Amino acid sequence: MEVKINREKIMEGVRLILEGIGIDPNDENFRETPRRIAEFYDELLSPKIGDEDYKYFTSKGDLVIVKDIQVYTLCPHHLLPVFYRVYVAYIPSGKVVGVSKIVRLILDEARRLTLQEQYTENVASKLQELVESSDVMVVVNGIHYCMRMRGVKTPNAEVVTSAIRGKFRDYALRMETMRLMGFE
Repeated sequence: MEVKINREKIMEGVRLILEGIGIDPNDENFRETPRRIAEFYDELLSPKIGDEDYKYFTSKGDLVIVKDIQVYTLCPHHLLPVFYRVYVAYIPSGKVVGVSKIVRLILDEARRLTLQEQYTENVASKLQELVESSDVMVVVNGIHYCMRMRGVKTPNAEVVTSAIRGKFRDYALRMETMRLMGFE
């Protein structure tokens, strides 16, 4: 889901929340809180991916892995923080792209309010388009503060999702890739 940020509405909503929990939004300690939170949502949820298109040639079949990409987003159900560690791999079809382009894709996709399962699928689909290869693998390890702070209150629970495409469906290749990603 594409997000269109309206800072004024966010600020109005934050003022209402402050009032709802018994805080005067005009108090000097909270006067700037609505603006700060609106800026935070704008920074966290606005797409930032650039247009540069770095593609380099390589031999077919080489394995490319980018691992431990740390991303922050928000849970679409509770608007609480979610921390992802993203691992991607692909087998080039004759081209590789600059690693920063892959990282930007991952960061940009996190700026949408989606479930982790959908986020993982979206990254895999967009990675396939970016690298022009059907052979991609994405693993996302998520720490959901909606689970840690409220509800079931499980301080150590993590959610792991994966999207396995093309040649990575082969068990031996998938296990080797997982080992190179740091999963033993």
